[in-house]
Amino acid sequence: MFRRIESIANAAVWSGYDGRGSTAPDFERYNLIYGWNASGKTTLSRVFGLMAGSGEVRLPVGARLRISVGQEVLDSAKAQDRGRIPLHIFNRDFIDDNLQRDDYTHAPALFIVGQENIRLSNRIASLTRRRERVAAMYRTVQQKRDEANNAREKAATDLAREGATMLGVRTFRAPDLKGLAQRLANPAEHLLDDIALQAAVAQARDQSEFAPVRNLPPVVPSPLPAIEDIEKLLKETPEQNAIKRLTDEPALSEWVRHGLRFHEHSAECAFCGGNAAQALQAYAKHFSDAYRRQYASIQAAITRLEQPGSLPSFPHEKDWVPSVRSTVQEALRRLETWNARENEIRSIWAELLRQKSVNMEVALSVEPIEDRASELGAILSDLRGAKEAHDRACAELAETRRAASDKVKAHFAARYLLDPGAAEAIEMLNQAGAVLGRVQKVGQMIRTKAEASHAELQRSSVAASQINDLLKRLLGPRISVEQAQDKRIRFIREGQPATNMSDGERTAIALAYFLVSLGQSGQRLEDQVVFIDDPICSLDANHIYEVAYLLITTLKVCRQLFISTHSSEFFNTIKQDWADRGGKFKRDHKAFLIHREGDGSSQMLVLPSHLAKFRSDYHHVFYCLRKFQASASQDIEVYLNCPNLLRRFLEMYLGFRRPTSKPFQDKLDILFDDEVERSAVARYVDEGSHSTSTLRLLEYSDFPAMSRGMVERVMRAMERVDADHYTVLVSETS
Repeated sequence: MFRRIESIANAAVWSGYDGRGSTAPDFERYNLIYGWNASGKTTLSRVFGLMAGSGEVRLPVGARLRISVGQEVLDSAKAQDRGRIPLHIFNRDFIDDNLQRDDYTHAPALFIVGQENIRLSNRIASLTRRRERVAAMYRTVQQKRDEANNAREKAATDLAREGATMLGVRTFRAPDLKGLAQRLANPAEHLLDDIALQAAVAQARDQSEFAPVRNLPPVVPSPLPAIEDIEKLLKETPEQNAIKRLTDEPALSEWVRHGLRFHEHSAECAFCGGNAAQALQAYAKHFSDAYRRQYASIQAAITRLEQPGSLPSFPHEKDWVPSVRSTVQEALRRLETWNARENEIRSIWAELLRQKSVNMEVALSVEPIEDRASELGAILSDLRGAKEAHDRACAELAETRRAASDKVKAHFAARYLLDPGAAEAIEMLNQAGAVLGRVQKVGQMIRTKAEASHAELQRSSVAASQINDLLKRLLGPRISVEQAQDKRIRFIREGQPATNMSDGERTAIALAYFLVSLGQSGQRLEDQVVFIDDPICSLDANHIYEVAYLLITTLKVCRQLFISTHSSEFFNTIKQDWADRGGKFKRDHKAFLIHREGDGSSQMLVLPSHLAKFRSDYHHVFYCLRKFQASASQDIEVYLNCPNLLRRFLEMYLGFRRPTSKPFQDKLDILFDDEVERSAVARYVDEGSHSTSTLRLLEYSDFPAMSRGMVERVMRAMERVDADHYTVLVSETS
């Protein structure tokens, strides 16, 4: 039996369905599926048809079903999986295929009558047994091929992992190893002994810490003032009428010079308040303008010199390749010596200038210095040369490492080709491929012969009386079946060909035809899986119970049964037989709900408790409306079905409250006293339930909020005028 749908792909509303994320339980022997129109029931029956093994399936190209049977997963994309389980499906496609609209007075014959047909039946049975043996042989060989292929895959994975571990990389995997193996002309030449392998690995991983030095840090020292400028400041003495005491006592001179700023606009002594005009004149001659300018220049030069130069950080000596390491160390040592000398010169000059500032009348001299710029240029040139040599060495090491790595990888690829068992596995794969090809040809030949025998048998005759018996139960005596001369059957109404059949008549005839066809060619119903989709489509209510119990009794012995429907009456009729009064389904029986999501996709869910418990669609519609009421989603697609649901609810509730033939709009006064409010609800339901209405065209952007608001109005009105009824509904659907 089918246990669970694992996945569905490229199948319209079921595309992307993943059974692993579904809340639906596993299938049982008897399965009841409920869903509204357009929820995806018929498409699901077509999806099941992918596993039938023959016949056209009305699904997009590339549709695929993966479904579990026990612990095995069958795949419709695999020819050997299709038809493994005998599967028969009744849906609208079956009706169209067997009762064509251009001439649905005839249908192919089904059953075996006569000696020739017995011979054909025996031939079909013999071909079926032979086909089963061939299929078993195919699966056996395929299993051996898969085992050999898995062994090769495991060998490739293990060897690639071993090689990657040795090299300390993550980018060498089984596909890389197999691709490399295909390029080895003579694998034996690439095998390495243990010593050579370890040497190659060490070489491949050696010097992995070295990297090219992209850019050396710039050395930009703060430039020294020109020695000529320093000499000028030290030698020049300002013109002044010096005061001997100030000249002899530099500290006092400095004190007076700083105090003059308090007497720039007054001749009164800032200390004692006396007349200081004569003293200020003498001080002004002592501290002339030339004196002040030269003093300021000296102080500025001292400030510049007191900012020592610093060196940037260079790569650590361990980051340099050994061949240039000593050169770099020597250059950096010279650079540090150069910088120390630079700072020493600054210190000497600054000290001389400080001495000058203390005694401006004394001329001082400065010793000449060596050429600083050329020495720095030579040091930096050596560093640049070391960098270039380092980068070249890194490039050579990288190439050496790559070559060693390729040698190690080629060694493992050669092992993959030459390891014990590889040749045997390859031979097994080749033999299995050849055998599978031959088995497929034999299987195709048997299939062709069986299909030809089936076609011949289908044209032979039919047990028309069996179909007539079923038609009498479904349609009464107005339509019957008789054997035609062309070994087909035809349908008769009042002695004439039954043309212009109604949809209900076509459905009933097709269902009777389908049930009889389940026993064709000696097939056993106990071996078959049957899927019945909406068998009461277009039938009136009088036939619901007849069809339900016909299916329950006729198909009770089949291997597995699926029945899907949109009719709540038909659903409840089946449920009444399959479940107890509390809604709990019997052993080997299960029920499901197909729900169309807001994005248009279909999902299979466990049947909600209120649907299982009650025999009324009324509870389910109320439950869905409460979900709209509580929803905070702004997705318009979520609410497009809301007007239809609200119409159904109002028709059911108001029809019960006022059981007349008038439309629900004339009964809205039961809930709403206000004429404006009644009109608003009626307009939303009427226009919102038509896809091209002005409501959806003009008020589309407000549709979610409007839908929730309308549902809220109805719920609050019902709670107000019929509190007990509303409270019970809420309790039973929560």
